[in-house]
Amino acid sequence: MFFSALSAALCLGMWLGDAGRAEAQGWTRDQLGQVWEVFADSGRVTVGDTVGIRFRLRLDERDLLFDTLPRPRDSLPEGVRIVSIEKLQRLPNRDFVGRATLAFYRTGPQPVPVFSLPFMRSVKGITHGHVDSDTLTIEVVPVLAAGNPTLRDIREAEPSSIPRVLVVAIAAGVLLLAFLLRRRRRARLVPAAAPTPEREPEAVPLPPDPYEVALARLQEIEREGWSTRGEVDRHYDLVTDALRGYLEEAEGIPARERTTMELRWSLPPRLLEAGLRRHYGAVFDEADLVKFARRRPADADAATFLDDARDLLGRWREAKGRPEAANAVR
Repeated sequence: MFFSALSAALCLGMWLGDAGRAEAQGWTRDQLGQVWEVFADSGRVTVGDTVGIRFRLRLDERDLLFDTLPRPRDSLPEGVRIVSIEKLQRLPNRDFVGRATLAFYRTGPQPVPVFSLPFMRSVKGITHGHVDSDTLTIEVVPVLAAGNPTLRDIREAEPSSIPRVLVVAIAAGVLLLAFLLRRRRRARLVPAAAPTPEREPEAVPLPPDPYEVALARLQEIEREGWSTRGEVDRHYDLVTDALRGYLEEAEGIPARERTTMELRWSLPPRLLEAGLRRHYGAVFDEADLVKFARRRPADADAATFLDDARDLLGRWREAKGRPEAANAVR
């Protein structure tokens, strides 16, 4: 038992040492054969307006992305806001393309934030690296022209001999008197109305059940038959997206923003007990192979995958009302 523990510690130390060396090597994109180009729909925008940013990423054939949603490498500077970011889509030539929408609230040349994505390359021992985007500058101009232009069509108000406070008080008194006279006249003309029966409060519709919503999405995916139409990767992506949507609505977990490993660690222990950990891995790990390793399963395997996802969804629903076990192991 001592030697087993010692062997495990040595393996962990070697893995951490490899990861540390990969980070310390300081590989550049040119050395790794990576190109991440950034283009703007317009190089000159008005302050506060949005501008579209287009990405085009070219990786080495030995690279594997851990995620396809670009994130800012550093904290955003003041005056820059990210309106939206799309996931990168892979083209037939292995390039990845995507878009982002930004808004700038400072004038002058403003740099576009540098975006980053995690990747690995086992051939060079890079178990966890980051590829950064190119730099780009946007010229932001003010809404009004420079200087202090005057408004020619507006004349300056002449000073009044009556104090402004007195004028406002007189106007308020006149309005109040007119309101009281009108209300008194209406009270004389309109007879007392009969008391109306109290209305029962309308029933507030209940929010949709997250389980029913996810189950309906799986049924819709099954009817579409994406795998039989040659889009098996879309079939797997939509199925896992339905499961991630259930976790966001039912458990309050931002599942769509996390990788398979990050999501596994954020799940409550009751969703991983009684064999659910194995079911989770069978569904999400298989989907990662199709998405990242370009695996192309047959139609029968795609149908079985959807059944496994439906079974996992039902087991999650059954475990939702189960109390959490103390000191549960993830």
